[in-house]
Amino acid sequence: MVEKTMIRNLAYSFAGVVLFHAAAASAAQHQNGVSSAADPEAKACAALTRSRLVEGTSIVKATDVSAGALKISDRITVPNLPAFCRVEGISSPTPDSNIHFEVWLPRRSFWNKRFLSTGEGGFAGQVRYGGSGLDAALDENLRRGYATASTDTGHETADLYFAIGHPERGIDYLRRAKHVTTVAAKEIIARYYGRPSVHSYFNSCSNGGREGLIEAQLYPDDFDGLIIGAPWNLQSRSSIAHLWMRQLLGVPGAAIPSNKLPMLHAAVLKACDAADGLADGVINNPASCRFDPKTLECKDGDGPACLTSAQVLSLKKIYEGPRDPRDGSSIFPGFSPGEETETFGRPDKVSGFPEQFIANFVYGDPNWDPLTFDIEKDMPATLQAGRMGDAGSTDFEAAKRRGVKIIQYHGWNDIRIPPGNSTRYYEQVARANGGLGKTKDFYRLFMVPGMGHCYAGVGASNFGGVGQQRPPVRDGAHDLVVALEDWVERGIAPREFVATKYVSSDPTTSVVQFQRRLCMHPAVAKYKGAGDPNDAASFICVKEIPPASP
Repeated sequence: MVEKTMIRNLAYSFAGVVLFHAAAASAAQHQNGVSSAADPEAKACAALTRSRLVEGTSIVKATDVSAGALKISDRITVPNLPAFCRVEGISSPTPDSNIHFEVWLPRRSFWNKRFLSTGEGGFAGQVRYGGSGLDAALDENLRRGYATASTDTGHETADLYFAIGHPERGIDYLRRAKHVTTVAAKEIIARYYGRPSVHSYFNSCSNGGREGLIEAQLYPDDFDGLIIGAPWNLQSRSSIAHLWMRQLLGVPGAAIPSNKLPMLHAAVLKACDAADGLADGVINNPASCRFDPKTLECKDGDGPACLTSAQVLSLKKIYEGPRDPRDGSSIFPGFSPGEETETFGRPDKVSGFPEQFIANFVYGDPNWDPLTFDIEKDMPATLQAGRMGDAGSTDFEAAKRRGVKIIQYHGWNDIRIPPGNSTRYYEQVARANGGLGKTKDFYRLFMVPGMGHCYAGVGASNFGGVGQQRPPVRDGAHDLVVALEDWVERGIAPREFVATKYVSSDPTTSVVQFQRRLCMHPAVAKYKGAGDPNDAASFICVKEIPPASP
């Protein structure tokens, strides 16, 4: 509690807020994207730079930006923005902190009275502007009428070893930057509009999902509702698992050649695809898939249509995940059957994040060699380091008392963060909070068949999550954010969603290929046996998914 209180107190020692976009007047009148100083809203925006905020916070720049495209840098231009006030700032909760963040404020007449924060993926290092036409970054949040914010979490992307020699910057990234940005954003919103937002929400995925869980666990006053996608909430265990897999597949003959993956994938689909009543290339419930890799073992030698005994063993271990060599307990879940793509089982395709995590937070050595990783020797120090930023706590008592609501989702075809991490964690939360019945009063999990990491994939994977194509309808059935608002503001809890697959990955496409029901864990969608298989109404949610292994 002492450290937690210190961190909260430090949040009030910021050093800045940056206003990114601003809107006013016509493009012909304001070719540089900046509105006239005579505009009342432009004056209100500029006045923010003179505001006295809490100690340590300085607004670096506040600019009223006209509607249209905004050039952020030579690499980033964000098109089709409404007029808004762009605030740019720096927060310094410690002398060594340097947290840049931006708050985008729509015009008063366009503001929906809510604050919706995006999150930051990977090791962050830059504000999440958007610009690609996909969902839930600053640009799309602004277009929807939300005041919104993002942060670089205290370092730049190019600085791979930002925490080495700078432990406070490590803490900024791990658990402090999102909080201090949120506190600053709320104060700026209140000053600009003359009133606070009626509700504050969060929507992100991956490391952003971890940020959201940290917020709910450590800073439950920050948000009224959070959308948590495929959270990288156990960075320490995930890093161990990825390095273990890289070593596993680095043994000569252990990796599965890319030319065998189509054969492997076809065999998995044959074993498990039709279990939901429809053979459509998507396994609705990989947790119940009982595919046995040994059925593909070569009878003699090797060949393109079979796996060697070494490859069979590797595949079994990939599905199972790493185990503690000391007692055989599971360290982290394995990957789910159904995503045997060109990157599956390739040591050269395993994420580079693990060595960056261990170099920064375990050994403080930029020259640490991942080839020296020894699971038995290095695991204790890695798990110890994880205590700084892992979001594995099951204590949500303070959040529950405030009435905070959480919607979590995870794609079953995720090959970056195993989907079993979400089901396992959620079941741990349920056990610690009085069982599933009581847990779903504040926290619900939805698993997404055929979706990759946060978005995309062979399944229906668009429903309002970060980085996804926009849903066809912005309502509580098709859009996570609207559903979260319904739950927080009207007491209507989400029971299922309709996810959409488009004919193209182009963000501008609106032609629907098919739709599916997303069911609240532990239920899974099954085809009714009749009706258009491309229509979500032809599916029903049934309880089937067994508990994850402990």
